[in-house]
Amino acid sequence: MQIPLAFFWGRDHRQALEVWTTKHARDVVIDALRRGDDGNLYIESTPQLQRHQERNPDFLFAVFDPVGGALLPGSSQRLAAHFRPLLGDVEVFGSLFHLENDPNPNARGYVRTTLTRFGKIETIVYGSTFHWDDVFYQLNAYLVAENILAYLPLCAIISLIGFFVVRKSLAPLSVAARNIKKINVDTLNWRAPDGNLPSEIAPFVEEVNAAFQRVRDGVARQRRFTANSAHELRTPIAILCARLEKMIDCPLKAELQRDAARIKTILEQLLVLAQIEERAQEKEMPKLDLREAILTAIADLMPIAYHSNRQIEFEAPDNPVPVYAFRWAVESVVTNLIENALRAEPLGGFVVVRLSPDGVIDVIDHGPGIAPQERDIIFEPFWRKSDATPGTGLGLAIARELMEKQGGRLWVAETLGGGATFRVAFARPLTSAHPPGLYGDRQRKEAGRFIQSQ
Repeated sequence: MQIPLAFFWGRDHRQALEVWTTKHARDVVIDALRRGDDGNLYIESTPQLQRHQERNPDFLFAVFDPVGGALLPGSSQRLAAHFRPLLGDVEVFGSLFHLENDPNPNARGYVRTTLTRFGKIETIVYGSTFHWDDVFYQLNAYLVAENILAYLPLCAIISLIGFFVVRKSLAPLSVAARNIKKINVDTLNWRAPDGNLPSEIAPFVEEVNAAFQRVRDGVARQRRFTANSAHELRTPIAILCARLEKMIDCPLKAELQRDAARIKTILEQLLVLAQIEERAQEKEMPKLDLREAILTAIADLMPIAYHSNRQIEFEAPDNPVPVYAFRWAVESVVTNLIENALRAEPLGGFVVVRLSPDGVIDVIDHGPGIAPQERDIIFEPFWRKSDATPGTGLGLAIARELMEKQGGRLWVAETLGGGATFRVAFARPLTSAHPPGLYGDRQRKEAGRFIQSQ
């Protein structure tokens, strides 16, 4: 006998979206099963079944009684007629089909022996139209313990493969992130490596590098402006100092000369700082005699100390004290510290400049001193103890930055007998054969081990 239906499992099975509706349709029909007072099963027109029929006008279903194989009331006689010769003692675990005489080529149906609360029954559904919520219903139906256990090993393997593939793909980005964490205003020339990156990540890294380039350009403009401004101000300050020299000696002249010297020192520090930043690519710093550089700074300040009724006392070893540093930077720092000490020193007192054989400089005054809670914030730019405090609050900030650029350190130490002691320490060369260059993070860490021991 020729049966007018086609069972299929190949290409058509994959093409028709109506395949996804069969599970939902079968569950709707099973939920509509009822047992009458006479003990026989029938299909009730439940609200859920009615809604499904309204959404799917061509929907047909048939259910056969497990006892005797009788067609349950409410079933489609036309649909059941195609399957009577096949069903009986056959338990169908699942067959997808299409009726050959159906003008809708995408219509799909499903035959299955289903275990329900009434026992095993044969269910047939056909003609439901695909809706997107059927996809979610189908996926939810597969979330059962058997399927989860079956697919768990495969999912674990895929997850491990995905983990290692993603980890390897993102490795350059992880390296870049660690390097970006170390970036500061002194290491803006760094670029994130943009080779061997996934196409999804490469644009992000390129934009990061472009952002750093814009920052570099902005910092360079700011540094050029600072250096140019300081350079332009040197001429009027030199003229001012020359005119002060022509004044008749008096207390006012001494005060004005100290103020002019303070302004000149700050400008010189700004120029020195700009020079160091411009020479940041140099691999080596020159070697100098620290003792000679300090003597030069003291000699320049002796007239100011004399006119202010104060003196400078220099304690140093008899032999040279070599360090690796820029001479003009060292002289600028020492000059700033001595000028500050002269202002704090009582009239008639001595400012002591002490140099140790290890290259540690102490500039000591006997004035009011610096409170412990202020020993860090005094190095912040523009910080002043009060509005009545003379100065701009830039000298110490620039001096500390100059020292840090050379791998050294500037801080306030304990002072015996009262007053303030500013201590400057220079880093030893990392190796005797290779003098240090301008310091990066790693070099500062190495130098810090020596400095902290002072």
